[in-house]
Amino acid sequence: MVEITTGRTIGDYVALFRRRWIYPAVVLPSVLLLATFLAYALPPEYRSTGTILLEPSSIPEDIVQSTVTSYADEQMEIVRQRVMTTDRLEQLITQHDPYPDLGNMPAAAKARQIAEDTEIERVDPITLEPLEESTAFSIHYNNPDPGMAKLVADELVELFLSYNRQTRTERAQATHGFLLAESKRLGTEIRELEDRLAQFKAQHGEAVPDNNTRNLLQADRLERELMEIEGRIRTVQERESLLAVQLGDTSPMLFDSAGDWRGELAGLKVELADAQQRYTPDHPDVKRLKRSIEALSARVAAAGPQNNQPDNPEYLHVNSQLQASRGELSALRADANRIRNQLDTYRGAITAAPTLEKEYADLQRDYGITQDQFKDIQNKLQAATIAQTLESEQKGERFTLIRTPRTPESPFFPNRLGMILLGFVLAVALSIGLAALAENSDPTVRGSRDVSDLTDISVIGAVPIVMNPQDVRKRALAWGMATAAFAVALLIVGVTVVQA
Repeated sequence: MVEITTGRTIGDYVALFRRRWIYPAVVLPSVLLLATFLAYALPPEYRSTGTILLEPSSIPEDIVQSTVTSYADEQMEIVRQRVMTTDRLEQLITQHDPYPDLGNMPAAAKARQIAEDTEIERVDPITLEPLEESTAFSIHYNNPDPGMAKLVADELVELFLSYNRQTRTERAQATHGFLLAESKRLGTEIRELEDRLAQFKAQHGEAVPDNNTRNLLQADRLERELMEIEGRIRTVQERESLLAVQLGDTSPMLFDSAGDWRGELAGLKVELADAQQRYTPDHPDVKRLKRSIEALSARVAAAGPQNNQPDNPEYLHVNSQLQASRGELSALRADANRIRNQLDTYRGAITAAPTLEKEYADLQRDYGITQDQFKDIQNKLQAATIAQTLESEQKGERFTLIRTPRTPESPFFPNRLGMILLGFVLAVALSIGLAALAENSDPTVRGSRDVSDLTDISVIGAVPIVMNPQDVRKRALAWGMATAAFAVALLIVGVTVVQA
């Protein structure tokens, strides 16, 4: 088998083309015309596109932060799922039927067809080229009618924009309503806890654990005061005893013998008391003092009661000091009793505090947690109120139309120029391939070069090919048939192109 590319010259390739001209003459125009026919015969689909940008808030977030927060991917996907539903698209069909030729098709089926003919693509907001990480997206809608494609694309874009506005406003309102209800609930709970704390304090008084430190300090202070008063009471009691003895030794009358006896009697009683502490009752001194006291008592009794008011200045002075001491002692004892009562109250509160501490700590903890929650909710509620105004005035993050749908001038499918160019490339490749295959499969010996290659014998001379009239007629007939077929195919393609 002869290799085409082995040692070939330009003349060899020209000769090969002359021998195999039928393949490019037939295949090239046939495939090209077929590609052109298909490009214009396939039903066209027109695409209208609108582009939407997720525009950031016009007010910086450090000043006012919206309560409607989500990632761009999430927002776009949620809006796409909610807008491209059968119910919403059926409403669009009632206004504009994009498939009037399919009159028997149910509205739900047409809605699903709109969803199938719609494509959402993330694009660069500036170049509008596809870009995965972008906050802009294009809505492509395909329809056989260019006017209907633009009309439906407008409606779809408006659905996306209106749904975004509506949902963001509704979510802001829902957030504000939730926070307001939560604020009211926490306010009621705080008031209930305050009432419970007040009731607890009123019921347990000083035993409230919060007062434990103060109770300890007060109890310590009262104990010191009580010790001081008890010391003063002992001092006053001693002074009272001394004044009573001194009063007994002093005669109330300046001239009264009985008064002297009484003074002597008081002295004997003091001596007896001292002797009884040192001796037994049978001691001679004790018995002597008792006999003296009995005798002196009899004399005082015989003298009779004192009828006149005391007129001894010394007696009156001692008596007034004794009465003052007794009054002071009475006041000190009253103060001591009062302090003891207070001390018992504080000691009882200190003792009861540990048993009440858990219940009171639970109340305090619940009250503190609820207050913190209320403050947090109040701050969020204030932010939600501002965010609600922000969303209602369309100043927050929002969808903005950056490219409105237009009426397409040329079909999106099929790509006619692309199909024709592809057909041309395929025709050239197929022609060359068939010609090469036919040449390599043909064993015919042509020319002196083939003889030399096969026999290794040098060729002296060669007779050229001389075409007779029959060969000329045969070649002319082939060219004529090919030209006619090409003309018919060209006519068909021309009609198809004109009708398209």
